[in-house]
Amino acid sequence: MNPVTRTDLDRLEQALRNAGIACSGPAAHGLLTGSLVADSSLGGAQLERVLGEPEPGHGEGLRTLHPLLESLRLEVLRALNDIDLGFEPLLPDDRTDIEARARALGAWVDGFLGGLGQSHRTVGLRPSPEATEILRDFAEIARVEEDPSADEANEQALAELSEYVRVGVMLLADELAPRTPRSPIPLQ
Repeated sequence: MNPVTRTDLDRLEQALRNAGIACSGPAAHGLLTGSLVADSSLGGAQLERVLGEPEPGHGEGLRTLHPLLESLRLEVLRALNDIDLGFEPLLPDDRTDIEARARALGAWVDGFLGGLGQSHRTVGLRPSPEATEILRDFAEIARVEEDPSADEANEQALAELSEYVRVGVMLLADELAPRTPRSPIPLQ
């Protein structure tokens, strides 16, 4: 599994702009991930609708977004099922200032919760106490409003929050995975 890169985030944000979709790259990746955690059988057209309505006149941009969404869909599914726990949220790297990274993490988590909540499959499910705690924590992380200063303690705190989100997503994916999947998870 290749780790996500700044280039991946830049490509996604450019594709979203070209398609006329008003969603940041981290929020879009969170939405896609949450949707796929809730229902791994979703296809590209369904995931495109999750991102919201495009502005009129962006037909060409939408056509170039389709293959990128399919690639991201496959990557997220592989990562969530990786025995080496290779899932990573698509977020800015350490070269980006801490304030922007904190906002991006909040947007990613907000998107994840939105994607998870849009699925009919999760209605009526009773999450375990651990999953309930993770979801509550995610709701708090999504509301990040402070502008942290770029000091070592805040850098460490942001790194710990990011790792908590990464592991929490994998735990939620494991708990919400259907016992008998409708379609095999693509591993190549």
